[in-house]
Amino acid sequence: MPPRERRTVDCVLQRRGEPPRIVEFDEKQHFNGFRALTIRAYPRTAAVAFDRRAWLRACEAKRRLEGGGFGRPKPPLFPHEDGRHRQRAYRDAVADLLPAVHGWCPTLRIADFEVVGWLDGRGARRRMERLLAERLLAEPKR
Repeated sequence: MPPRERRTVDCVLQRRGEPPRIVEFDEKQHFNGFRALTIRAYPRTAAVAFDRRAWLRACEAKRRLEGGGFGRPKPPLFPHEDGRHRQRAYRDAVADLLPAVHGWCPTLRIADFEVVGWLDGRGARRRMERLLAERLLAEPKR
């Protein structure tokens, strides 16, 4: 039997009176040239709940891909040495674009670079609540 592709998302959030939305936390391995390619290919009309320009800047700033398990081949779709990086970029794009097809709210992403300085510190809960509230109240970015 051929290997199966499957993926879970970090969270599905549904607030009263709204369609559900995917919430994803993007660690450093989510930012690379493959991810930049997918983001640049999004239709202009694709709504997302994160700053595409900030994601692209982070992708372009990376000079070296993570090795080991972060980059291993993932056949059958991504059999290259950097297969896992390509697979991750593809899956992130699917998680960003597919919700609109089903009437869901835009995918909300939080990047490690947005929270790394305070996530383990005092007041982290309040800061995270503020970050989420800003993203949830803001108009989807196109």
